[in-house]
Amino acid sequence: MRSPRIGAAALLGTAVLVAGCSSSVVGTAEPAGPAAAGPLTELLAQVEVDAEVDGHVRISDVAATPDGGFVVLLTGDVASNHRSVLVDLVQEDGGLAVGEVIEGPPAVDLGEVHVAPDGTVVALAPVFPADTSGEGREQDLAVIVLEPGSDEPDLRRIAADAELGTPDLGTGVLSPDGATLYASLRWSVDGDTVNRLAAVDVATGEVTASAPLGVESPGSTVAYDVALRPDGGLAALVTTDRDAEGDVDGTVLAQYDADLQPLGDPVEVVDEEESTGYALAVLPDGAVVVSVVAGEWDTGEPRLVTVRDGAVQATTVLPGTGVDLVVEPGGQHAYLSHGRPGAGTGVATVDLTTGETVADVATCTAGSADPLALAADGRTLAATAACHGDDDTAELALLVG
Repeated sequence: MRSPRIGAAALLGTAVLVAGCSSSVVGTAEPAGPAAAGPLTELLAQVEVDAEVDGHVRISDVAATPDGGFVVLLTGDVASNHRSVLVDLVQEDGGLAVGEVIEGPPAVDLGEVHVAPDGTVVALAPVFPADTSGEGREQDLAVIVLEPGSDEPDLRRIAADAELGTPDLGTGVLSPDGATLYASLRWSVDGDTVNRLAAVDVATGEVTASAPLGVESPGSTVAYDVALRPDGGLAALVTTDRDAEGDVDGTVLAQYDADLQPLGDPVEVVDEEESTGYALAVLPDGAVVVSVVAGEWDTGEPRLVTVRDGAVQATTVLPGTGVDLVVEPGGQHAYLSHGRPGAGTGVATVDLTTGETVADVATCTAGSADPLALAADGRTLAATAACHGDDDTAELALLVG
């Protein structure tokens, strides 16, 4: 889901992405950078992103750019308003402003956005199928690539699997060099969901490696968020059916080596039979933090769980459901975009050493929390939220520091 996620030159930089392929996961989980300033305690600025875009759109994702800004991916209504828009956000004089606005290809569902080290923007979203005859598939998963210096994104459909065809949905994480998207790909087959891990060449959309999740379940298993491990490989937050009917879901953490093969057994992140996982991040030492709701998704207890060496090490109760999370480069603090029905939204800072929530900045009095991204210097972050007013909903990006 979610992800790091614009500065004066964010979308229109000067370098060119070097195309490349890889069949294994190589690199570190996070790029090296300065330690963050610690707990984030203040709402510094906000901007209504959708006010700069004609027609109704909603925030899908946000990513940090190398120059200190952010890029926001907006998409239209699933039913009819099919579109995608990339919006450049600029940090200036302690504030946040909308810069470049670039229309992308029509998206038919929510997507996500990533940024390569050279400033290339890589979005992942479902689009209309290549076959528009009206028969068969309803959507194809594709990468939408905006290279530096270009004002028009390039659409590259993810190559079809020999047996399953083109994937319908997916989530991914960009390799440190920006050349490969390591992804959890999903297909709908006769009403059931099939999920595989894959390495996708950003330059072509070709799948250079693929493997099953390897998580046993009486029903389906789906990895809804993935992250890079510091020694190569992936960590995946996997939802499993507890019964063949799919009436009860559970959440496990699965980890994989550089060839996408399982490392050890999946770890149950809570003791409760039913749970819903939302996001995960990998610490510099290889431990994994997971945002999860223990119990039913709408009434259960929101928690941040730390998994180390194949076992749950610590659990923190959160002020709301953590829909997205990032970890500061030093690994001491986790920042979560959270919300709860009737309780508004906010950005919480959890000290991973003590397990305490040491700060909580309100972002909406009423609304829903959306993804967040930590700035390149680690000292501020952009949180996003759909904030409900008396007459409408504002799609906001908020700078927290």
